[in-house]
Amino acid sequence: MDSMQDIASKRWFMGKGRKIDSIETVDRVAIGETFLSIVRVTFAASENCESDLYAVIEDETRTADFFYDVFSCEKARYGATSGEFMFMQTEHFPADVSLHELFNVAPLNAEQSNSAFASRHFFFKLYRRLLPGIHPEVEIMEHLDHKRSGVSPRLYGTCYYADATGKRYTLGILEERATGMQDAWAYFNSVMDAPCAEALGIATAKMHRALRGLPGTAAQSPEIPFDKLEHLLNSATGAADAANPAGNEMYELAEKVKAVLPKLRHMAADAFEASTGSEPFAPQRVHGDYHLGQVLVAAQSFTKQASGAPFTNTQPSAARTAPDFKILDFEGEPSRSLEYRRALHSPAVDIAGMLRSFQYAGATANYDSATCERAFLEGYAQTAHIDATALETACAPYVLAKAVYEACYELEFRPGWFHIPARALLELAD
Repeated sequence: MDSMQDIASKRWFMGKGRKIDSIETVDRVAIGETFLSIVRVTFAASENCESDLYAVIEDETRTADFFYDVFSCEKARYGATSGEFMFMQTEHFPADVSLHELFNVAPLNAEQSNSAFASRHFFFKLYRRLLPGIHPEVEIMEHLDHKRSGVSPRLYGTCYYADATGKRYTLGILEERATGMQDAWAYFNSVMDAPCAEALGIATAKMHRALRGLPGTAAQSPEIPFDKLEHLLNSATGAADAANPAGNEMYELAEKVKAVLPKLRHMAADAFEASTGSEPFAPQRVHGDYHLGQVLVAAQSFTKQASGAPFTNTQPSAARTAPDFKILDFEGEPSRSLEYRRALHSPAVDIAGMLRSFQYAGATANYDSATCERAFLEGYAQTAHIDATALETACAPYVLAKAVYEACYELEFRPGWFHIPARALLELAD
């Protein structure tokens, strides 16, 4: 098991930068050859924030019989020190897959915001930070399965923890593992495939159509972190001043973004005020954290378009067999509250997230992403029966909001990537 003191260094730890007062195991149960624990992280009083709960499989390398024990029957319950752990199969649990494959579910190596485990047919995600209440990914995947949308992997199982007071937390999900696919981020970094981008727009519109009618919390206006960005820009330029930043690209970009920040604030305020009641679609449940890394694509039989070639709708249909997509990770932004992640939003939130993701792919792979962005919008608009130009206009303020969020993230965690959202913000202000 990782030392509990190492939690603060993990990517999935949400309290980075905060002073920790204590880390304690509040509940624990033995399953197979390892332990499943609930850990509370309490912060110093000066941080003025509540404690966090985290789920930890103490030795992820010894889970050979863990998953068989918990998912080989319709429902399994484990009494712990003070609460209870529950594991349940869904109605879509595969009858044609041997239960013995659960012995082969093993941890994936990549450090992520959650812990991931997989075998040939199964994929298990353990949510690290726990919040009481209905989890958005579970209800969205159940809804998409009910609608037989085909846009996401099937949900095979769920697991929960109930504490001594009766509060219930979703621990994770067991789902279908999509095989023979690659993530769309890697795919679009290798080729600017406009027809595939168009097909992704179609799949995105189908996802939104399937999600209509799923209840959620009250619709919320976008939260654009302009104040946070201003603070981070001041810190970045101040530090650069002290280090004699002559020729420092990041310093120069930060100064330019600082100069246009008032204009961007006014643009956002005017755009969202003007869009009230005039958007081409009503608020509904959406993905909430939509980008190329959340999509798998199988495009082996899809005719790729050479990088830089203009997009055209005149290719023969036989040469343009649509690729298969699977959309993943419906949990929303893990740092947000469950109420926010379950809120009704404009589908433009997801569309803007994907447009910005194409721009990131273009920046990292050194190609102009405009063709893919336009193809994505065309595919979405055609399927949703919306005018493509009106759709692009409706998404513009959400693209701005996303770029501001990205600029904050990059300044905090990846300064070397700040140039990507910075240049987007400067273009939007031009």
